[in-house]
Formats: sequence, C-alpha cells, structure tokens
Amino acid sequence: MLEFAVQLTTASALALGLFYLYLARALTYPGGVPRVGPPGVRGYITTALRYVLHAADILREGKSQFDGRPFAIPTLSGYIFYLGPEYLERIRTSTDDMFNAQLSMEEGLQLKHTMNAAQMQNPYQAAVARTDVTRAVPSFIPEVAEEAALTLDHALHSQDGKASASVPVFEAMAHAVARISNRVIFGVELCRNEGFIHAIVRFAETIPVMAPPLRWTPRMLRPLGQGGIFHTVADPRGKREAYRYIVPYMQEFLKKRETMEHDQNTFAEFMTKAAPPGETAKGLAMRLMNLNFGAIHTSTIFITQALYELVLLPKADIEGIRAEIRYALESEGGEWNKAALQKCRQIDSMLKEVGRVYGLMFSEPLILWTVVVVIMPRLAALGRVAMQGVDLGDGTSIPPGMIIGMDIQAIHFDPKIYPDPERFDAFRFSRLRENQAVDTKYGFSTINAEYLPFGMGRHACPGRFFAAMELKIMLAHILLNYDFALPPGQTERPKTFEMNGGIVPDPKAHLIFTRRAA
Repeated sequence: MLEFAVQLTTASALALGLFYLYLARALTYPGGVPRVGPPGVRGYITTALRYVLHAADILREGKSQFDGRPFAIPTLSGYIFYLGPEYLERIRTSTDDMFNAQLSMEEGLQLKHTMNAAQMQNPYQAAVARTDVTRAVPSFIPEVAEEAALTLDHALHSQDGKASASVPVFEAMAHAVARISNRVIFGVELCRNEGFIHAIVRFAETIPVMAPPLRWTPRMLRPLGQGGIFHTVADPRGKREAYRYIVPYMQEFLKKRETMEHDQNTFAEFMTKAAPPGETAKGLAMRLMNLNFGAIHTSTIFITQALYELVLLPKADIEGIRAEIRYALESEGGEWNKAALQKCRQIDSMLKEVGRVYGLMFSEPLILWTVVVVIMPRLAALGRVAMQGVDLGDGTSIPPGMIIGMDIQAIHFDPKIYPDPERFDAFRFSRLRENQAVDTKYGFSTINAEYLPFGMGRHACPGRFFAAMELKIMLAHILLNYDFALPPGQTERPKTFEMNGGIVPDPKAHLIFTRRAA
C-alpha cells in the first residue's frame, strides 16, 4: 500500500510538473498578435474554460476589442489565431508548406489515437472520396432513394399503433443516415444489419467526444490517455465493435471479389481498388469507418437543423416545397435522378441556409469526410496549421505550429452579402436562383468566397456532392409522406448548443410525425 502511495505521489508530481511546463509554454508566443481575455495564467485558464461553452461570446469580445485585427484565443489545447476576411485569398491559395490543412485535421480529431496513424501516412481514402465517389453520385441515386424510403418509414412511424409518433430527431436521423449511406458504402447486407448500424453510429459519436480531452492533454501524455481512457471506456462503443462487423465482411468481400464478373458500385470496391499492395481487410475497414464518420456526423447535424427550421414554416410554404418536389419527380417519370434533384431548389436553398447560419463544425477542427477540409459553425473556417512564421502585414506575425481559422461570421453574417443576415430565410438562395443566368452559383454544394461551410480551394470537401444528394432525397421523402409539428405546448425551435466552439442541434428534442394520406 505504501509503495502504491509513493508511486501515486510521484506520478502526480510528475503530471503537475508537466502541466506547468505545458502551460508556461502555451502562455507565451512571439509575433505580437494580441490575446483576448485577461492577462497571465489565471486569465489564460478562465478564458480557455469559457471557450468550452461560450466560444461565440469570446470571439465577439476579441473582434470588438481589437477592431477587426487578428487576435489569439486561449483554448485548453493551445491558441487559435483568428483572421479576418481580408486574409481569405491568402489562405486559399497557400501551399501546405505555409498553411497545412492535413495537420489541422489530424490535430482536431486526434486521428492517431481515435483511428490510427497508418491512414494519415497514406490517406488514399481522400482520393477515393474526391474522385471515385464524386463520379459515382448519380449512379447511387436509385439505391439511396430506395433505402431512404424504407429507413425513414421505419424510423418515423408509430410503434404503438397510434396515428402519430414522437420522434427523437437527432437520434433517428443519425441511424437513418448511417443505414442509407452504408447502402452504397458496403451494400444491402451490412446496411440492414441493426447491430452494425448501432455500432457504426456509436463509432461516429465516440470520436468527437474523445478528441477534445486528448487535445487538451500534453502531447507526451496523450498515448496514456488514449491507451487508458479510450480503450477502456470509449473503444467498446467505438472501433472494436464496428470492426466486429466490417473486418469479416471485408475478408469475405475480398475472397468473392476474385471471382466476380463485374465490379460492385460501392465505396468498398473503390477503396479496394485504390489500396496499395499488401493492404489488409482491417486496414480497409478503418478507412471505410473513416468515411462513415464523416457521412454520419455531419449529415445528421444538417438534416436535424433543417427539420427544426422546416417545422416553423407556415403551411403554405411547406405546401409550396411539396409542389416543387412533386413537379420534379413527375417531370422525370416519377423516379429520382440527377435532373429531378436539381429541380428541388427550395430544399437545396433550405440546406444551404442551414450551412450559412449554423454551419457544421468546430473552431478546434473537426472534419467532413475526414479528408483535408475543416469546416466550422458561425465561428471559423479554413482551419490550418501555420508551418512557418506568417507576417500579417501590420507589424505582427503568427509563429510556426499555431492553429489559425478564418472568421466565418464576418462573411456569413455580412449584410452587404446577405441582407437581414440574422434571420434564417429558408428560401434565400432559391429566390436568388430565379433571376440568375448561372443557376448553380447559389446551389448547396457550390463553394465560393461568400460561403465557406465546405471550405474553399483545393481542400474543399469532396463529400459535399454525395451529402447533398442524400440529404435532398431524405428531406423530400419526409415532406411528401409526413406532416410534422412541435410537441404540444412547445412554440419555439429546439435550441442549439455550443460546445468547445461547435454549434450542434438539440440531441434530445422530439418532433411529432404523422403519416400523410396517400
């Protein structure tokens, strides 16, 4: 017992010493960029703790205090340097030798610990998402439409025979997105396996929960946190459970593939083709889990936010959207295809407005499709790691190794770009498209300097095309087949929550769904 006490005391003293060394290093940086919040150790800690739940308030304080000039915000994992829109083009056109997106993503999700290091050393899954998946999106539409109808009808119907069902939206949409996405990631066998769907959703939920504590831990101690906390608490609900389904599936898939006459039109086939010689079924499984995380996490947030806004619209507006959907389908023979989806401009506008107002991601980077694009909510975009000292042109500079982010609020809420920017306007972009010769300029998946949820430039998210197709089909099915309303006595939109710089929809809120008459 005494020996254990001595070991514990020694370990505690070592941990405390390392913490103070870590904090002392974090408190100082060259370059002269001002820091928001009170000075000193106490000021750093209080600001970093406030950032966890009130990042937007701190960002506003910094913008007001420093009159739009670049400034640094203390966080529990170090500083984030916020830059204004005037630096957008410089970041967009820079090489990874100057501003590195890959390192920002790896640090944000702690992929070495939450997934594995191998896929970061050779991230060929990024090329698969960018090329094979994007080219295949039109061919995925029939299968996605079929699976969406089956999945959503199961998720939204009453379990007790009543006319209406009270549905926990976030949870229901997470499982629906997982099943629909995996129809084309693996195929029917796995996507309709309830055990697998529960496992892959838990995996997607685990990473954003475990990444922040790992980021907050000094680098030399992260393997201990990962090996202890992650494996004993999170991993049974994460990697290992998903592996139980995917690895045997991929082993059997690789055997069958040797005698297949035709290639399958699935992500698994694309990934297998792109894999280097010697890649194992387990290695392929982790990369497909990687894409699963991006698909489930972000699409769930998008469709949940969209439903929380749709439920507030007047009945006439809902009927207008339904009429547009029916016209789109009827004009294409009653079947979903690329042309039909392009005609659903109002759903497209709703989704794009969700991206403008609520965004998706975190100012300490998270990732869509786990490639090399970091997108964030109302706070920052274009997350990068400064690889060398960056002269800001005002007598200050950002030191190497620091995280930077673009102030997305200054763009998405600029009244010169978006009139009445604080108001959520579901039809903002569909109205703009009515009078434009170039129709796609205001499309959901279109990126430009005025719309940054999907990043910009060569690091823009390639998964946005698949996500747009899937989300539009899901929303169209819900709108055509269900009425939905707030629970009795509730008159306001379900709240959004801010955590560690991220804005997410209320994960516990319910909506009441009622099947419409045929």
